[in-house]
Amino acid sequence: MTTSTTTLAQVPKPESTPSAGVVVGTVAMRSGRKLMRSMPILGISVIQSLVFLFMFRYVLGGAIGVGGFEYVDFLVPGYVVAGLLFTAGGGAVGTAEDAESGLFDRLRSLPISDSATLVGKIIADAVLIIFVALVTLAVGFLVGFRVSGTLAEFLFALVLIVPYALTVACLFTLLGMVAGSGQAAQGLSILAVPFSFISSAFVPISTMPQVLQWIADWQPLTFMVNSWRGLMLGDQMVATFDHSLGFYIVGSLLWCVFLAAVGMGLALRAYRKE
Repeated sequence: MTTSTTTLAQVPKPESTPSAGVVVGTVAMRSGRKLMRSMPILGISVIQSLVFLFMFRYVLGGAIGVGGFEYVDFLVPGYVVAGLLFTAGGGAVGTAEDAESGLFDRLRSLPISDSATLVGKIIADAVLIIFVALVTLAVGFLVGFRVSGTLAEFLFALVLIVPYALTVACLFTLLGMVAGSGQAAQGLSILAVPFSFISSAFVPISTMPQVLQWIADWQPLTFMVNSWRGLMLGDQMVATFDHSLGFYIVGSLLWCVFLAAVGMGLALRAYRKE
């Protein structure tokens, strides 16, 4: 009995596995520090967003009529939401580079949650996306944008940008996982450009051909844009919608849940196959 007891006592206890929350926070902080050490990435994201804002505001704005509204007021909410797609391209490139460098191989060898690892990366990318969106919105005010909705609606719009950014970051993480290289991920990110234009972001959907109208009406970006635009510009803008503001807000959140679930599931599958 003594021998048995001694033998059991000598067996080392297994090391505790970090919780999912710890893994998420650690990966997010690591990705954030990497970003802060690469300030040109952040600067390029902001400058790119502002350049396109100025082009739409001052080059194309005078030729686009939106009936009853200044184009700058119509543009800025749509551009901020559509701009999430442009900014997220950097996250896709970063994910592809992490996969190429062997970082994910090392992380998979550790006793940590695969899903928590990806969630940490997604949160870090979403923080960058939100930051660029808020900077763009601030510059939008400088170039003439004015809010017509209530303060509560404005604050709610700011809250909504969080699930929108997380969803976009999730989808672009998937893109980075399957791209194979940073260069390929950058090229695939360009696919966001036509997707953003076939929506209500930049021009009224009624000006599009009938087939494109149907696509634009029901694609997720239009729900997000109309939610933001309705909250920012109030009842006068909502009166021009085909559906109520609540329809677009709820619809945008349902799209977020669906797209995030699909994107996370496929990204996790790709991560485990790396």
